[in-house]
Amino acid sequence: MPPPPARKEIVLALRDPSVVPIAQPKGRKRKFTKGGDGESSQQGDSSIASGLRGKFMSLIDGMISECGSETSRLVGELLELQGRWFETEAMLTAVKDSHSVKVSKLEVAIGELERELRKTASSLLKEKKAKKAKSSEVRRLQRQIEGDAGLASRGIREAKDALCFEFQARLAKISAFLGSLECIRNRDLALATIEGGMAVVPSFQSETPPTLEAEEARLSSCKGDLAVVDGDFDLILADLKSACFLPTCSEGQRENIRCSEKAEVMRLQAWMKRRRLNPSEHRYDINPCILVKPSNAISRRP
Repeated sequence: MPPPPARKEIVLALRDPSVVPIAQPKGRKRKFTKGGDGESSQQGDSSIASGLRGKFMSLIDGMISECGSETSRLVGELLELQGRWFETEAMLTAVKDSHSVKVSKLEVAIGELERELRKTASSLLKEKKAKKAKSSEVRRLQRQIEGDAGLASRGIREAKDALCFEFQARLAKISAFLGSLECIRNRDLALATIEGGMAVVPSFQSETPPTLEAEEARLSSCKGDLAVVDGDFDLILADLKSACFLPTCSEGQRENIRCSEKAEVMRLQAWMKRRRLNPSEHRYDINPCILVKPSNAISRRP
């Protein structure tokens, strides 16, 4: 709102009535006469002029009073407008102050929101990086697990193949030992039968034949020896059958088992060689072939 105009004073400048010329009407000419008539005419004119001057002065005074009242009214309105202006200016100042306070509060809130937004963005970036790292780690672990599973399955297949091959080799050895022991048993039984018959012949050729009791005692002793031989063979056969079970063992134990098996094979070969060289000394003696149980059991051969 523009400021109120400055108060101005209205001053009416009036001329002195003595100086104001009296306008004489046109078309009217008065003749001045000398003597008494001339003086009376002058007095009439002066009375008319004074009457006109009084009217003019009263008119001017009325105009001045009207202007003064109008001026006072305008001054009152101006003061009222000035008061309203001051009130409006105070209200505007208060509104401006409240707006500045609100703006400052909003700026503070905006600053806090910006900080929170930056923190949230940084936390989101960190979580995204962590998630990406975890996903890469999970993929790496999956690849490693798949690779380990492949290696383990390949190792299991190789170990199974090796165990099958070793088991077949051991079964072949066991079958060979069983065959050799069966041959030895049959030969020992045949030799025992022949030698027993040959031992009976001299007894009948002698001058004093053996009595029935002595013959029964000899036959019972031979029967006992044969029973002992059959029992030893059954024990050897049971040991060979139990050798089909292959318990799990380590590599060092496998080496020890191989060494012990080689030693047992050498012992069996030496015993068979001695028996071939001196069959009469080992008539009923069958050395049990003690075999060490192999390493890993896959199946059992009856």
